[in-house]
Amino acid sequence: MKLPPLKSLWYFKHAAKLGSFKLAAEQLFVSQAAVSQQIRLLEQQLGCALFTRHTRYVELTRQGEQLLPHVLKGFDHLHTGVQSLSQDSHPNTLNLSVLPSFASGWLLGRISDFQHQYPNIKVRIEPSDQLADFSTGQVDLGIRFGLGNYPDLQSELLTDDSLFLAYKPGLIDVTKTLKPQVMAQKLIKDICPDAERGWLTFAEQLGMNADALPSLEIDNAALVIQATLAGQGIAIVRRRLIETQLQLGQLEIYPDFEYPCQFKYYLAGPAEHFTWHKVQVFKDWLMRQFELDDEQFYKHQQSL
Repeated sequence: MKLPPLKSLWYFKHAAKLGSFKLAAEQLFVSQAAVSQQIRLLEQQLGCALFTRHTRYVELTRQGEQLLPHVLKGFDHLHTGVQSLSQDSHPNTLNLSVLPSFASGWLLGRISDFQHQYPNIKVRIEPSDQLADFSTGQVDLGIRFGLGNYPDLQSELLTDDSLFLAYKPGLIDVTKTLKPQVMAQKLIKDICPDAERGWLTFAEQLGMNADALPSLEIDNAALVIQATLAGQGIAIVRRRLIETQLQLGQLEIYPDFEYPCQFKYYLAGPAEHFTWHKVQVFKDWLMRQFELDDEQFYKHQQSL
């Protein structure tokens, strides 16, 4: 026998549980006539009566009582199957797709704290400049620096950032005029929109043409920082990527220049991933770390 339409079985389930076509119609937000029609079509296809109709209620016939448990079990299985699509199949493993610069400059130096707080969650980090392909099921969450407009993904703002002029201690003397000191250095430039705008703003403030000075252009923020640490010149870099070096005294920043980035840090992933426990605790941990970094940074600056 051909299976009846799911709609008819769905209406049958409600009417059987409530013992009333009227109450079933109210729960389904349809008319009582629509319920009656679907039940009648179901009875015609099955070739038997499923309800005995009374004035104010209905009751199941023997055939109706025989059918009901199978219908209930069937819809329970469907519900479980649909729900499983949004459930986390690996609740104890957090797979992250992270920008290489953010991974090396910020995350790797702090992730042990997360692992200490949540020892049951294994963290896997995939450094990549490309937005992850979540359809493979190999990535749970991405951390990106941008505008937050990632097609078909949910994005949640984490924090902002600013660009600072950074250099190895001793390269710049803040008590002396800055312009001749800058002209004596090589400019290490990160090839990205925010850094380019930062250099233009900085050059305008000094009344100089940054393009006329010797420069080293690198299309990777982490390598820009490495070159700066090696004393190859001065750079305009994001503060969050060098906070560890600032605290250790490996780098210094010029106190009178700060350029707010247009881009910000976002968590990105399928909407259902944000309901997972491991994602929620990781997001909360990230937010606490950023707040702690801000407190330490401004406290450090005030002490200088």
